[in-house]
Amino acid sequence: MNASLVILALTVASFLLGFLRDLFIANAFGLSWEADLIFVALILPMFFENFLGLALRDAMIPYLQKLRGKSEALFETVSRWLYWRVMLAGTAVSAIAIVGSYWFLNLLAPGWTDAQIDAGQVVFCFGAALVAVQAVLYCQGALLNMDEVFILPMTRTVLLNAGAIIGILLFQPTGMVIFIGMLLPQLALIVVQHRRIAYLRGEAHRADSDEQGGGFGLAFAPVLLAAGAQQGCILAERIFASYLDEGSITMLSFAFRIVTIPLTLYALSVLSVLFPRFVSSWTQDDLSGHATMVRKGLLATLFFLVPATVVLCSFPQTVVSVLLERGQFGATQSDATASLVVLYALGLPAMGLALLWGRVLLAQQQARLFLVITLISSAMTVSLDALLYRTYGAEGLAFAFSSGAALQALFMGLYVYRASPAGLAPAVLLRWVATAVAVATALHWLPAPHGLLQLCLYIALVLCAFAVGVVLLGERDLFKPAYWSMKKA
Repeated sequence: MNASLVILALTVASFLLGFLRDLFIANAFGLSWEADLIFVALILPMFFENFLGLALRDAMIPYLQKLRGKSEALFETVSRWLYWRVMLAGTAVSAIAIVGSYWFLNLLAPGWTDAQIDAGQVVFCFGAALVAVQAVLYCQGALLNMDEVFILPMTRTVLLNAGAIIGILLFQPTGMVIFIGMLLPQLALIVVQHRRIAYLRGEAHRADSDEQGGGFGLAFAPVLLAAGAQQGCILAERIFASYLDEGSITMLSFAFRIVTIPLTLYALSVLSVLFPRFVSSWTQDDLSGHATMVRKGLLATLFFLVPATVVLCSFPQTVVSVLLERGQFGATQSDATASLVVLYALGLPAMGLALLWGRVLLAQQQARLFLVITLISSAMTVSLDALLYRTYGAEGLAFAFSSGAALQALFMGLYVYRASPAGLAPAVLLRWVATAVAVATALHWLPAPHGLLQLCLYIALVLCAFAVGVVLLGERDLFKPAYWSMKKA
């Protein structure tokens, strides 16, 4: 797990930089239209980062793994064919978004005035340029991951956040400066990674590429549609939020970012290393090894997310105030954001389990099932958005998102259990749930922490309590370094 540890360190660094960037935004703009504009301009690149980027990676790895098993030459030829077409597709999407910026902003923020739409177009265009950059980087990342290169692609998020911070420090904080700072370092990373993947500079044989590329399109379509449905939930949430009070989009964005810190740490470190092994063990008919890898993923998911959920639900105001309460972001804004943190945090374990079990279904070549489950859960999320936002405001939108994640995790878990009961391990789930209930009950009677130092002490206390609890209930593998060895798997 050495690669996972390095990637985890990079992810932590990225999130620290990301929060520093958000602190500058909160300090300069508070809960205002200017802050809302920055987060609205991020909607499209974030949508396509998951819709095109993550879906592309999740579809490419299983598909190209099959081709590599047949012929290395065929693998390289099809990889080049896909790479250049992804680059063209990302560029086309960015160009369309820039040309239609006025209409896209009206679609994403229908509650804004014409003056606000006009003032936000330039910032939105710079944000739209990120789509093309991210598409190429995720394609390169998939190819590098297949060659056991995980660390270089992970520098993307570090460069993105560091570039934004440098732009803010060197120039006056504006949306345009922030997005230019994000773009330039990532363009440099594209050049470095392109040179690292030597076979991308070869020539593709058109007949073989077209034939295999058509097969990839069929494999990619369900994953792409599922990713689109998931991102559609976030998009719908922001659209409904534009009808609410000023600053609602910013509150939802801050709360979601706080809650998903451990989720992203897990997804970009442990899960990024485990997913190629899910694929290889299933492809090689190693059902025992496959179940072992799935169980490792389950343990890692619970370790990252269940203690985090307990802390966030127990002390949301302290977490928000420590991270964000500066400048224009005061105590009133912290109180309003804290309630959203609790509602998102309740769905955090389900978000992680849906990520894990969704990757298992893709590794098991169940892309259509993955799509159907995602469409059902997404439809429920958007329906709840429409029903709840007028009465319950931003809290209703956060509750809808967590409910959809819970439904998605439930259905995916049932199908993973049918294929690999040992991998899902219901006993593991029960001992972590029981420990979480006990720890949360104990925290209810303790005084709330104040300040960063006390919050860190409480987090350490919670982690120790979870370690003791799961051990008493029979957990052993989590604390065995040999169990986590990838060589053993």
